[in-house]
Amino acid sequence: MSMKKALVIGNDYHENFQPLQSCVNDANDVYDALNAIGFHALRETNIPMKDMKAVTKEFIQCIQPGDIAFFYFSGHGCQMDGINYLIPSDFDLDDERSLIYGSLNAQKLISEVHRRRPGLFVLVLDCCRNNPFVDQGSLKKFLGLTSTRIKDGLAPMQAPPSTIISYACAPDETSLAGRGRQRNSAYTCFLLYYMVLPMDIKEVFQRTALDVQKSTRSRQIPYLFANCDGPAYLVDNHMGNYAAAQNFLQRRRPCGYYPASDQRRHAIPNHQPRIKTPQHRWNTQSGMPKNYSLSNKVMLPSRRRMSMPPTFPLVASHKRHHALKDGRYQRTNLISSFNAFGIY
Repeated sequence: MSMKKALVIGNDYHENFQPLQSCVNDANDVYDALNAIGFHALRETNIPMKDMKAVTKEFIQCIQPGDIAFFYFSGHGCQMDGINYLIPSDFDLDDERSLIYGSLNAQKLISEVHRRRPGLFVLVLDCCRNNPFVDQGSLKKFLGLTSTRIKDGLAPMQAPPSTIISYACAPDETSLAGRGRQRNSAYTCFLLYYMVLPMDIKEVFQRTALDVQKSTRSRQIPYLFANCDGPAYLVDNHMGNYAAAQNFLQRRRPCGYYPASDQRRHAIPNHQPRIKTPQHRWNTQSGMPKNYSLSNKVMLPSRRRMSMPPTFPLVASHKRHHALKDGRYQRTNLISSFNAFGIY
């Protein structure tokens, strides 16, 4: 019988980089969501490279053929020469070897998991919050490399059979992190809502991507690499898992707009309040507006701003009808006389 196993890693604290704010919260909430839908999950936060390699090796060895494996990482990440690296908490950028041997190779992780022949492997990377090397100066100073070797964001990866890879943002782009009152990042906040529902895993990531794109106003667009035949589900039809998922959703706070509230005033246009003007008053005796002069048939400008153009009453059409019937006016005179009413 296949089992569902997961490894969740979140690194907020970094010894040599600027710390992040929501990665540990993301890892804790994803861990709770996976437990609610029947996963045997393992959670690690703010771990160094030695422990990160050990727990990853333990996770890979426990995967049996036909199992559903789920790997989630939240923290710093980068790419060099098309290879993606997940940064531990004690990473220090000294030279090229430090990046290769001092971080977790994502492509190598996928190949090692694929050798275990799982029924489905889901890799979720929410690790492109910003460039971790900005605070350390230029890249040439530390690596002696050209700036084209290390890029922002993650490089696209090929998904082996029965593998789904989801990025929090598009390749070579950075994502938005939760700040202030926002407990989670934009991507994880919406992923937590859909991943506990009994729907196809590809539909889960598609709906998450649409909500993230809408909430961030297209500043962050998640990406999906899927290579699996037929539908795949994380949530079983067992009633116990469904009840646990509903309890998890009831404890969730609704996702807000991103970027955070301190940046919203720059991202959301400042709409001016609507000016309330009094409705136009009509002359009940003649059926004409009070600012209309019958002597010269010219609309005089009103001191008050009209909220909408006036619609003239039916008395004008009655006057036109009697004028045509009696023949007291010519049609040309009628056209010039009633242009103000919008009849011709």
